Amino acid sequence: MRHSRRVLALIALQQIVDEIVVALTICIQVIEYIKVRRACEGRFPRRRYSITTRMSDQVGRFYRLVSSSNETCLRNLHMDRNAFGRLCYMLEQSGGVKPTKNVSVPEQVAMFLNVLSHHKKNCVVKHDFIRSGCTVSKHFHRMLHAICKMHTVLLAKPTPTTDDCSDPRWKWFKGCLGALDGTFIDVRVPEHEKGRYRTRKGGKCSRQPSFAGFHSQTQRFTSSYWKLLLCNNGYANADDFLMPYRGVRYHPREWDRSAGGPQNKEELFNLKQLSARNVIERIFGLLKVHWGILRSQSFYPIDVQSKIIIACCLLHNFIRNEISEDPFKHELPNSHEAGIEIGVDCISTIESNIIWSAWRDELASLMYNEWMSRG
Repeated sequence: MRHSRRVLALIALQQIVDEIVVALTICIQVIEYIKVRRACEGRFPRRRYSITTRMSDQVGRFYRLVSSSNETCLRNLHMDRNAFGRLCYMLEQSGGVKPTKNVSVPEQVAMFLNVLSHHKKNCVVKHDFIRSGCTVSKHFHRMLHAICKMHTVLLAKPTPTTDDCSDPRWKWFKGCLGALDGTFIDVRVPEHEKGRYRTRKGGKCSRQPSFAGFHSQTQRFTSSYWKLLLCNNGYANADDFLMPYRGVRYHPREWDRSAGGPQNKEELFNLKQLSARNVIERIFGLLKVHWGILRSQSFYPIDVQSKIIIACCLLHNFIRNEISEDPFKHELPNSHEAGIEIGVDCISTIESNIIWSAWRDELASLMYNEWMSRG
């Protein structure tokens, strides 16, 4: 009996000793971990993150992006600090944009312009501005709506060329409102809607390099000339459209390859028409240089993509009015490339108007006679 009790006591004591050993081993490991952790913190001190430090980082990032220098602002937002400030003021006063509890109007505008300029995705912008993806998306769509709502302010109002026009490119085209052309913008659409997006979206600009809005049907300007638009060979020479002569030198590279100037009234007319109409080729080039989101497909729904195209055109007009010398004009493609046109994009449902074509012949003769008289 006594022997059994001694055995049980020894077993219990052994269990207690084993538990103490395990506990001591754990304590030793914890102590070693704490020592290593403190040694690492000595070399790489842990940063305690709070809303205060986060706001400081956000303000610092925004300051470096917009306020540090004109060069930084231009490269990131594609407009200088003065133009950026005016845009923020205009959107706040006329566009209905208001600051929120945590995001100011300038920061909302900066996020929006950063996306358009460089086609950045939501995850990249939220990292750059230290904001949540929801915040970035919400303010992007709010800014998009506000810019489109200001089309009455930002869209150019074209005026017809008058008799006393001194611009050598436009003085021949009395009553001309501007130029009409199309350009390819790659968009992502649902499979069942792809048939609607096979051809170009058309664009219209005034005589100055700004996008303009025109009525679908123009009216006679005076009894002697019409309101008209200069077009390329993709359109018919009909009312309101004035296109060049077909089968006659027209593209810039055709003039470079051939020696000498115009040989007849048709070539002279085409040269003058191209010189004036080139404004829309330039405007499309600048538009895509400014806004990287137009140079590749975006992942927004098609209705949002359409608004983005409109917003880019309106912002182009704003930049042109605010910055006298476009800082990105040196990045435009070669003018020879800008003049290339695609012959399949034709409006085949409108035939040339005989009276309109006769008027074009009369205008071409007038140009040629004066050009010959000057030697």
